[in-house]
Amino acid sequence: MADCCDDFTRSHLLRGSIARAGSGLPLTEPGMPMPAGTGLTRRSVLLRSAGLALAVYGAGRALTPEAFEAAVAEAAGEQKVLISVFMDGGLDSLSLLAPTGDPRYAVLRPSLALPAGAGSAFEADARLRWHPSAQGLKELWDDPGCGVAVAPAIGYDSPNQSHFTSRHFWEVGATDPLGTTGWLGRYLDRVGAPNVPIQGISLDGSLSPQLATGSVAVSAAYDIDDYRYAASGVWGTTETRMRATFGTLGTLASQDPITAQARQAQANSAGLASDLAGIGTGAPPAGANYPAAGSTFKTRLQGIARLLATVDGAGNSLPVRCITLNAAGGYDTHSNQAADLSSSLLTTTANLRAFWRDLELRGVADRVVISLWSEFGRRAAENGSGTDHGAAGAAFVIGKDVHQGLIGEFPGLAAGTGLDADGNLRATADFRGMYCALLEQWFQTDAAGIIPSAASFARPLLLS
Repeated sequence: MADCCDDFTRSHLLRGSIARAGSGLPLTEPGMPMPAGTGLTRRSVLLRSAGLALAVYGAGRALTPEAFEAAVAEAAGEQKVLISVFMDGGLDSLSLLAPTGDPRYAVLRPSLALPAGAGSAFEADARLRWHPSAQGLKELWDDPGCGVAVAPAIGYDSPNQSHFTSRHFWEVGATDPLGTTGWLGRYLDRVGAPNVPIQGISLDGSLSPQLATGSVAVSAAYDIDDYRYAASGVWGTTETRMRATFGTLGTLASQDPITAQARQAQANSAGLASDLAGIGTGAPPAGANYPAAGSTFKTRLQGIARLLATVDGAGNSLPVRCITLNAAGGYDTHSNQAADLSSSLLTTTANLRAFWRDLELRGVADRVVISLWSEFGRRAAENGSGTDHGAAGAAFVIGKDVHQGLIGEFPGLAAGTGLDADGNLRATADFRGMYCALLEQWFQTDAAGIIPSAASFARPLLLS
């Protein structure tokens, strides 16, 4: 983790408690927005009293075990998948795509500016160069079998420089501090199934607010191989019997709607554990070339690749639609930025490059689009060894059929045109327009009703 500001630490600790199974919604500090919900509400009391590590959120009508499997089978097929990767802390886009060709760059960053010849040239804008540690992204850009859409200055009007608030806006898909469902959660509410939690998976052990739904089930796990329907002090044969017992108990009818909803969450959790248990193990295909160094990010990506390549007895893919996870490292670089950012970028981009190759070798890359984003960028002027919170930042959309090129443009570093009155990069693209394009061009779903005021946002051409 980078040397973070107090605001980040506070929001990071609070975010760590969001949607944690059995805990319900946390309280927020005065003046801070309520995070997107989990669908647990009063069920949390019942789940906590059962002593279980349930990580399924939202539940629909009651299902028998047979009906649960039938629902999964009905939803199965070649679903398009969006993988949302969050670079936590506010990525310095002016280092990732360094404007070495802008004369003000070296003036604003006398210590942190990349040398003019560092990294590789960015073909879409001669002023910019890839950070040397972002070679994985550069290789994806150069790969003829993959398209990369780059937003060098993406954000929203009247930017908020709080980690918590800005991240919340990106997660709910609206500049609404009171938003309680995520933009991907609302998409799943429209197209998903009531009780198929594998359709939306948050790989963080707690639910990403992006996936917070209003009606359908979604799930959270530390990684694909570590989803546990568990109780403290119970393991082995006893744990297996406990899973079966609680899975069955979860299907019992109840006249009390709260109890019925809690039981359905139990049944869904048992069903999800069964589905994930059927995912294969083993090393990635030869040629994926993941970095040798271990990381949680690498482990999670490798598990996703195996998940997406898994088919059932009828040859159908599991009905996964949306996956969220955090990138490697931390990006709140107020100090020691040169070393910390380089390490985080290297681990994140090298593993993303290997992951894409893994998907290609398994024959599932055509079903996947990756969104890589952060809550804001950093200030153009350095503070010594780091940079402070900014406004517009960088985002990337990666996929086989993604239209390679720019989303918006780099506005330059001139005061008043490229930079705002506070010295922050001005946005030339709105993140909600990117979301609308992903919904309509990738998922073939009208963004109206999912992204508030969707008609007001320009859509970039993402899918060619």
